[in-house]
Amino acid sequence: MTRWTSPWALLFALVGASILSLGAALFAVDRIGENIIDSQAQAAAQAEQNYWITLAREEGLAALIDTFNRRERIHGGSGFRYALTDAHGKPIAGVPALKEALGTQQGWKVAVTQVGGKRKTWHVLVGTLPTGQSLYIAQDSEQRTAFRQALIEVSVIALAFVTLASTLGGVWLSSYLLRRTGHIGDTAEAIAAGNLNARVVTYGHGDVFDRLGDALNAMLARIEELMTGMRTITDSLAHDLRRPLAQVQRALERAENANERDDALAEARAATQDALATFSALIDVARAETGLSAESMSDFDVSALLLDTAELFEPMFEDAGQTFKFDLANGPMIIRGHALLLRQAVGNLLHNASTYAGKGATVTLTERQTAVHFDIVVADTGPGIPEADRGRVRERFVRLDPARTTEGSGLGLAIAAACAKLHGGSLLLEDNHPGLRAVLRLGRH
Repeated sequence: MTRWTSPWALLFALVGASILSLGAALFAVDRIGENIIDSQAQAAAQAEQNYWITLAREEGLAALIDTFNRRERIHGGSGFRYALTDAHGKPIAGVPALKEALGTQQGWKVAVTQVGGKRKTWHVLVGTLPTGQSLYIAQDSEQRTAFRQALIEVSVIALAFVTLASTLGGVWLSSYLLRRTGHIGDTAEAIAAGNLNARVVTYGHGDVFDRLGDALNAMLARIEELMTGMRTITDSLAHDLRRPLAQVQRALERAENANERDDALAEARAATQDALATFSALIDVARAETGLSAESMSDFDVSALLLDTAELFEPMFEDAGQTFKFDLANGPMIIRGHALLLRQAVGNLLHNASTYAGKGATVTLTERQTAVHFDIVVADTGPGIPEADRGRVRERFVRLDPARTTEGSGLGLAIAAACAKLHGGSLLLEDNHPGLRAVLRLGRH
């Protein structure tokens, strides 16, 4: 339950903040609304005052008095209320109580009166007619209050909908985040428990969680590959080093006999060199697969490297009774790569071809290039490798000879595959009809 606490606490905090914001918004609406209403009412009262002054000037005071009294009888308490007093302050039309509360002081002000036994609050504009009478234009505060209340109610409803939508959106977002991050957490827990096959669930939406999941899955696949390789190395070392170490032990026992000492030391030396060669090959594979060998990359002529390697291995094919052909570019072909590791990889492919193709076979070394990759091809006319076995022979220590009567550590193709991977390519094993065609494909940088 711990992992659920923080997102939900954040959601509750957001809801609380929304409620506080709602209260602040309502307060602001009330204050701002009051100012707007007051300004509008004052402007409307001023317009009314100007109208009545104009009416009194054009039609006379009697017409104004008659209009005020008629409006009071017909409309009563709706809209603006009016009062008119003579020059001595005596009420002559409208609502007399307004004059009683305000006196004759001019301007916009608030007054409290008793009308019909009820206490009323008014907002009143007091002015003077050209003939000296005082004109009172008043608005009942109950109407203003009702308008403010309606404005607040509308604002409350609107803000409530916004808060509800925000809360529901927050709940959905929190659930979504918890679900997606929960998948990542579950995968991490499964990996920590030893399940290296666990992967983060992605949905192909291309969002940030899918990109994070894809990146994590790629990392986990790489970790699984390295861990599997480590287990393979550990298991295979225990098997493949047993033979040379046993030979060293037997040779040391024989060396106790002075008559066999020289032969025993020679045997121990050969077995030790075999073990050291295995370790050296493993280091080359590990450095290539982890990308550490990339720091030693430089530009070099791959055609010249292949030609030197072919000339070096040519006597080996002659001794094996095989025909060796190579067709390489006449001019220089510059690529960026790890020359020493590439030379070793090509040498391993040539050595494997000579070892397994058999007497009388033909082995060829060619190169070909495209705009995106450079291929080094070693093909032979031997028995080849069954299609079902072509994938696993590129793994460390894999040898198709169950009895292991053929010399070697089973790392030749693994080194070639690691070299291709370091150079942004791959090792392809194809049918040569008959025989095997090994393609060391390098990326063009």
